[in-house]
Amino acid sequence: MSAGWACCARFWTLYLCCAVSALWGQFFPPPLRGSTSPLRWSGYVQLRYTNVDNGEDLYGLRRVKLMVGGNLSPRVQWYAQALYKDGNASPTDGRVYFQEGWLRFAFRKEAQLVIGQFKPPFGRERFTPDFQILTIDRSLATDALTPDGPYIDSFYRDRGVQLDGEWRSRVRYMAGIFDGRGANHQFHGIGPLVAVQTVYEVFKERPARGGPLTLQLGGATAFRWGKDLPFRSCCARLEQELRHFSGADRRLGLEASAEWGRVSFRAEYLWAGLSFKATPALDSAAHGWYVQGARFPRPKWQAVCKHERFDPNPALHNDKDIRQSTIGINYYVRQNRTKVMAGYVIRQGAVRPFSNNLFQVQLQFFVH
Repeated sequence: MSAGWACCARFWTLYLCCAVSALWGQFFPPPLRGSTSPLRWSGYVQLRYTNVDNGEDLYGLRRVKLMVGGNLSPRVQWYAQALYKDGNASPTDGRVYFQEGWLRFAFRKEAQLVIGQFKPPFGRERFTPDFQILTIDRSLATDALTPDGPYIDSFYRDRGVQLDGEWRSRVRYMAGIFDGRGANHQFHGIGPLVAVQTVYEVFKERPARGGPLTLQLGGATAFRWGKDLPFRSCCARLEQELRHFSGADRRLGLEASAEWGRVSFRAEYLWAGLSFKATPALDSAAHGWYVQGARFPRPKWQAVCKHERFDPNPALHNDKDIRQSTIGINYYVRQNRTKVMAGYVIRQGAVRPFSNNLFQVQLQFFVH
């Protein structure tokens, strides 16, 4: 094996370990692992350029994240995370947000307890850290159909308690009960939101032609009884009801992922169903999915392709039914610590074509 491909193999092994471990919920992010110190920290910056067809160019500070945590004892961990962003044409620009804060009580591998503010267990892509996702943005379905996604300043987090663990080294489960209104909001008499996620590792690093093969399958479900939830509108006839939704909110997710040598694959299907308390005739559903593939053609260079669809209301046929394809290239200067990403997104409406394709470039670097 040449020195270049040996370097690629070592890099891919490191990348694979981070990608597979990304699912495991409220654990320390990779930069904070490998130490038992009571206090350790890390942080990273993402700078982004966005060009939209027939739109203005954006030069944004996409994210500045500070992550701190440590061990209070051999079995108790703490973690906190803050975010600042600006220049993204977003209502959350220009403010500092407290995103996460939790305590983990590691009783044993099969059963551990987490208390605090964090992501409810739902969705593979949503649980992949921002600095590890292979496309610059997550999929439309992930953004729209993950619990707490509609609340702009909750950043997909909520307050609650979660039990998780690993059973026989191949099955990982997470089950939590949450407030249901999302982080950075007052308690509002909503919920509780109940979310459960399970992942089965079919096999891990099985020898195969082209490199070791790892395959995982999983599913998640969530439910809450909503009261005055501010959901995004899918259509004019439901706009008022969705802005002040009251009723049953159900979610379902299915996922599959594989890592094979220098190639990776991931797919998810997400579904949400709303049952209106006062007007059952308005009951509706939304669903979406994505398929993503990536390959390292050379050391440090990664090519990514992604196709996705999102339909906020299958009973209607309008311009909010979106098909989207992304073609990207990533250059890992120092693994995920210093990385440059570029992507072109082709957007299509189900009813009529529209011109809002976008081109993005993002620089990511860690400061510690």
